[in-house]
Amino acid sequence: MSTASSSFPITVPTRLLDKYMLPKVALTVITVASFIGVWLTMTTHGAGTWLQVSTRWLHLISFAALAGGYMWKGLFARPAQKPAQRPYFAHFSAASFARFRRVTQIALPILVITAVFDLFRFSAWGIGWLASLEIGLIAAITITVGLDAYRHRQDDPFGELNVARLAMILLLLDALVQGGFDVLPTQGGGVWPLLVRWLHLAAFGLWFGGAVWNIFITVPAARSIVSVPVVVAAGQQLERFRIAVRIILPTLIITGFIQAYRYVGLNVNALTASPFGWLITIKLILVGILIIVFLTCPMWRACSPISGMCKLDELYTREQK
Repeated sequence: MSTASSSFPITVPTRLLDKYMLPKVALTVITVASFIGVWLTMTTHGAGTWLQVSTRWLHLISFAALAGGYMWKGLFARPAQKPAQRPYFAHFSAASFARFRRVTQIALPILVITAVFDLFRFSAWGIGWLASLEIGLIAAITITVGLDAYRHRQDDPFGELNVARLAMILLLLDALVQGGFDVLPTQGGGVWPLLVRWLHLAAFGLWFGGAVWNIFITVPAARSIVSVPVVVAAGQQLERFRIAVRIILPTLIITGFIQAYRYVGLNVNALTASPFGWLITIKLILVGILIIVFLTCPMWRACSPISGMCKLDELYTREQK
């Protein structure tokens, strides 16, 4: 399979793959917004120190890198349907999975270590039963993600997809537990607040991790083996992510507004009346920037991320003639 990167003529300049400034801006915006969101939540628990906020934020960021990454790996990376493209798709996927393993080898230890802080913190706040559930989930996630991170199938990268899907499911279940940690201390056991918080965390994780994969895994992997079939593979995966984002991003924004409404309602003056209100204001501004970015970003629109190439399979067919 090593010949896949050289046996096909390289006709797509790498500069065409460099269309990712706006996605990088969006990733930066949502990273900052996520820290502010964690700060707001932890402040309502009376745990707004830098150490408390930072450990909680690192836990959620590592969760997001894994959840969205496994969404991409388990759902968006697929074998080629056309026989002539299959070795290229497999080679590109193997290179992408190798890069993601490096991410998991960093994110998993951070997730586990910061989970220990959460377990002690939330147990002390009277929800030890939920902490016990978290122990079981973290153990299952550690085994599943660890298996994927340190044991790979170079001869058949698509044989790793079932483990990736299991990891994604476990991480989304963990998002429900994380939502319980955030909601139960201040809002009790209401189903609606828990559902809103879970959807918010799940949407954040899937979008953030997917964006990390798109920018830091797909693009470098494609550049290292640039060929038209690889461009087709990357374009198809990105199209699947775009479709998912059209559900994920509105979910993230709507649930964010629902949570903000609980604290300030429709009182505009409350947004500037206290440091807490200013934090909400800053986050709302960042959400507005995020919306603008996505309305102008190629990832949101229907075309390919590679300018002028919307029908990539037809491009490949022309190259074969």
